[in-house]
Amino acid sequence: MKTKYYHVKYSKAQLKIQQMAFVLVAIVVFFSIVALFYFAINLSGIKSNYESLEEQKTSEMVRKLSGLPELRWEGCSSCVDLDKALLLKNRTSYKGFWGLEYLSVEVVYPKVESRECDKGVYPNCNKITIVGNNNLARTTSNYVALCRWDQEIQGNRCVLGKINAAGEFNSTR
Repeated sequence: MKTKYYHVKYSKAQLKIQQMAFVLVAIVVFFSIVALFYFAINLSGIKSNYESLEEQKTSEMVRKLSGLPELRWEGCSSCVDLDKALLLKNRTSYKGFWGLEYLSVEVVYPKVESRECDKGVYPNCNKITIVGNNNLARTTSNYVALCRWDQEIQGNRCVLGKINAAGEFNSTR
């Protein structure tokens, strides 16, 4: 028995429809590949955007710390009272108050002897660690004015300093 092969005759309209379908599929594939490249490029920048936002957030957190009533010098919104900071250092009730892993205040200029402050050596020291220890890899700093009452001049003395902090700042307290 012989097999019969049938020749199908396509009309011009059917061929045009097939051509149009292939062109549409090719266009969809092309734009899909373009979209994949676009999203791959944009997603590669998300990590750097996230890191810069985290850095901005912690910088803002440190700026807010200088304005807290527990540290603020009266009459100056971004000045830190060194006397208050020294008193907070010895208070165990403030250790978990802000939710920070590390918080310190450091004198930058004028240079003084590099050592941790306590009541015995204050004001001849340059650093007051309020919370934690300095074994953290990422701390954020912000420059502020550090002010205190000076017995020698019988008045206020302000120096350049910075606040160092690490951790998540809990501003709801």
